[in-house]
Amino acid sequence: MTTRGRGKPRSHAPAGNGTQPRQRRVAVPVKASMIRLRRAGREVQERLPKLPIGGEAARRSRMLTMEGLVPEAARYATYNFRRGVLNGVMFTLVDALIAPTLVLAWFISRLGAPNVLVGLLPAILSGGWFLPQMLVASRVQGLSHMMPWYARTGALRTVAVVLLCAFTVLLADQPVLLLISFFFFYSVYCFLGGVTGIPWLEVVGKVVAPRRRGSFFGQRNFWGGLLALLAAGPIGAILSEDLWGLTFPYNFALLFGITAVVVGLGVYFWSSVREPAATQSAPQVSVSALFKQGVRAYKTNVDYRNFMVARILISLASIADPFYVVYAKTNLGAPAATVGLYLGALSIASLLSNFLWSPLADRASNRLLMTLTVASVALVPFTAFIISRFVGAIDDDVLYPAFTLVFVLSGLALGAARIVNNNMLLTIAPPTERATYVGFLNTILGVVIFVPVLGGLLADLVGFEILFLLSLVLSALGLLASQRMSNKAPEHS
Repeated sequence: MTTRGRGKPRSHAPAGNGTQPRQRRVAVPVKASMIRLRRAGREVQERLPKLPIGGEAARRSRMLTMEGLVPEAARYATYNFRRGVLNGVMFTLVDALIAPTLVLAWFISRLGAPNVLVGLLPAILSGGWFLPQMLVASRVQGLSHMMPWYARTGALRTVAVVLLCAFTVLLADQPVLLLISFFFFYSVYCFLGGVTGIPWLEVVGKVVAPRRRGSFFGQRNFWGGLLALLAAGPIGAILSEDLWGLTFPYNFALLFGITAVVVGLGVYFWSSVREPAATQSAPQVSVSALFKQGVRAYKTNVDYRNFMVARILISLASIADPFYVVYAKTNLGAPAATVGLYLGALSIASLLSNFLWSPLADRASNRLLMTLTVASVALVPFTAFIISRFVGAIDDDVLYPAFTLVFVLSGLALGAARIVNNNMLLTIAPPTERATYVGFLNTILGVVIFVPVLGGLLADLVGFEILFLLSLVLSALGLLASQRMSNKAPEHS
């Protein structure tokens, strides 16, 4: 026996070129390193949100989903994720309650608005969303927190819808003034939505892990679509003027009142998200400098350039969107209650499309995602054009229910827009230049999106069928642009 410490080594020490002291110098640091590694692992696990079920495999999975978040965002990841989903559910329901290509198109058509104004509805919605974003990007770039912008503007959006509801009641006997008031408050609501756009997306980039963004947008769309589906029946009943004896336009005043409540809830849910301070930021720049940065990004980033071209062509293809329901009303003799049928079909398709778009957004390449997205858009005018060829040969009582297929395919395309577009833009844009990429693209789209106004003129001059065909051609061109995108998958960006 020998004693430890400074005594002689054991006589049965292993032979070789090394000595016992050399073994100690290697073993002790390795042991200490393992202890530190285990301690670090415990600290990481303590920071992660607790799972209701799990085990080691579940904890490893959660650590992967937290990838890309700062510690504070990871700590509140589950809470923020749920609040973000609730926000999306509310605004998806809003899209059903005041759908510009269905509900609002019917509303202003009843007020005697020409097709040009019908075409203006989606243009105001999209233009109001896109156009302010370059100006907003120049103001918010470099800020550590974006939520104050969102919360204040969201409150004003709610007020705009409340006033729209009130003026619909007050001006019920004055259709011209009601039409003017409607366009004013609707434009304010849409423009303020554009002011919230970049702050909202910036917060998404900070609080939702990259590998969960597809699921995030998918769940917003799925649960919102489910709620919109449940609301389709009541919306159809309200528009039929058989519910509680509410005649036009008081039935729409009820819809606008419900919409105001839902908008307020949506703003509240997102405003309660716990936003961490930005860890990386670029200095604030002027609008002109931001525009130059956007042009440089367009020239140097191939995926961004082709994504922008495809999005522009898709926007141009929306020239026919507000006129599908008008076509069904004027050419197929569809009654008012059919709006509920079409809205239900759109909601069901949008709901089920999540099972396609959400997994694809998490795993598929940029090229595949955009190709499928543009293809889903192209199917809408293609189907409308084919059905229009049977007018006169088949009874209208068969055709206007068959026209429901157009809105089924619209729901499929809508599901792609809600999940793929934002997710891909977050994938393509570097974090420090996200405001530049988003603001530049959306400003360009804000100008392009007013093309449906021309659709109203074309519908009056050459007919709806030519309009459907033009939309199909533009979608086909967008399909070509999508083929030039890379095969890089979002999670590998």
